[in-house]
Amino acid sequence: MSGRPVPQIQEPAAEHTHTVIFLHGGGSDGPQFWRAIRRRRPSLFAKFPSFRWVFPSSGLLWSSSMEMERKQWLDASPRDSSESAQEIPGLSSSVEYVLRLIEEEVQRLGGRADKLVLGGLSQGQATSLYALLRCEHRLGAYVGMSGWLPLAHKLDQGTLKEGDLQGAEATPVFLGHGTHDRKVPLELALRARHVLSTNMNVDVTWRQYVGAKLDGHWIKEPEELEDVAEFLQAKLQLEEYNAPSQNQTSLPKDTCLI
Repeated sequence: MSGRPVPQIQEPAAEHTHTVIFLHGGGSDGPQFWRAIRRRRPSLFAKFPSFRWVFPSSGLLWSSSMEMERKQWLDASPRDSSESAQEIPGLSSSVEYVLRLIEEEVQRLGGRADKLVLGGLSQGQATSLYALLRCEHRLGAYVGMSGWLPLAHKLDQGTLKEGDLQGAEATPVFLGHGTHDRKVPLELALRARHVLSTNMNVDVTWRQYVGAKLDGHWIKEPEELEDVAEFLQAKLQLEEYNAPSQNQTSLPKDTCLI
């Protein structure tokens, strides 16, 4: 699609019932993010064996701050893109790509958009969350971690033009964030929550965590993964699956830049 790498796929271990599209952070890619999620405990793959997981890659986009091409969905800092009133480089094309992925996976699910989960980490949250607000479907759920909402200031002020957003306000949203996140300040995540829950009446489940790695800008284990699993089980109306115990093999450590 548009020259982007083929997504990394984690196929379901049981009969396919749901799909998750999960976007990586800046400086990473789909396969690297998949490896990082695979190593996390508790394992979301084991908790949801009938889920197909899609990890798309952003491809390369010019970074104005680094003056080089970089793996990223959009070219703006969290604060600048949250407060911007201008077009954000890369955002529109990335959102269109995510919307095409959603359509493909909804077709694979027999038209059941309510069985699709969208989400992302950091810049991946920023891109996928904006895509959610452009999506014509009511999805099963949305999961965002350590991220923000682009153009949040315009959304908060109600200055977006008619047609900029199509909706999907009925999709339940999970947002998790580190209290001491040095890369994406907590206030930007709180603004996203405010815009969604207050301005758009979205059902937002909010969690914040102390002690996450990478200066607070990472998934808090095991609490955040447990909260995500509980959220998905509740919003997708799933029965809890207890995976059989397995010997965990040692995997190489992955460096997942955000």
